[in-house]
Amino acid sequence: MASVHTYDKSSQRHVLPLRPTIKDYAWGIRGLDSRVARFALESGVIDEVDPDSPYAELWLGTHPSGPTTLRDGTTLESVVGGQLPFLFKILSAGKALSIQAHPCKDGAKRLHLENPTNYGDDNHKPELAVALTPFEAMCGFRRLEEIAILIKKHPEFAACISNEAKLAIFLCSRDEDDKKKALRMLFQSFMSCPAETSQVQLKKLLKRLQKEQSVDHVHPHEEPPWERKCARAILRLAQQFPGDSGAMAPFLLNYLLIAPGESFYMAANEPHAY
Repeated sequence: MASVHTYDKSSQRHVLPLRPTIKDYAWGIRGLDSRVARFALESGVIDEVDPDSPYAELWLGTHPSGPTTLRDGTTLESVVGGQLPFLFKILSAGKALSIQAHPCKDGAKRLHLENPTNYGDDNHKPELAVALTPFEAMCGFRRLEEIAILIKKHPEFAACISNEAKLAIFLCSRDEDDKKKALRMLFQSFMSCPAETSQVQLKKLLKRLQKEQSVDHVHPHEEPPWERKCARAILRLAQQFPGDSGAMAPFLLNYLLIAPGESFYMAANEPHAY
């Protein structure tokens, strides 16, 4: 993307400055701490950065909800002769986003046809994320072996899952269809747990994890790193979303901490959150 401030008429044959769209979702980082805000300022989309406003996403593409334009207002779609098959985004996340899963292409077409209000286009949305700064994400379900360990280790988590779903995890075969069925049962059971039960168990879990994170607890190297990271992620999610049982999501989903320059790919229908 060329900067408006460095644009020169002589470069018009080669480089056309683009004006991205900025999204101010509540989870965005505020003020100049946001990379989105700094990029928006540099590209000339905004004249100044509001220190109290969230700058969550920067979009470059032809999506109707945030079309990119040239400096004269011409849309990128008209310049390239149609819609681009991708949407480039820069995210500045100040708190965790909601867990979501994007449909495959066939599913996207069907959902857009049946419910265009909530599914504004018929495109599938696999994602490739590249970290500009240290970045945290939850993506895809954990291996059943890991989930079984967590169910046994954390009785509060186990109390939010039906006995039938737990047995499905413990007794699952190596067959891929059986694994998918067990994961479906587990997720449905956890998500349908009564709020009065999940909130009580969450309080118990947080109290225990906080104690275990204290200096009086056993040496941290006595448990695998992935389990320590899982516990710490739960504590931080609970701080951002008090009383929300979704803070236990790291028990279900893979937790990643990726360094600048590293990346990961999310296929269609895979649950994820950044």
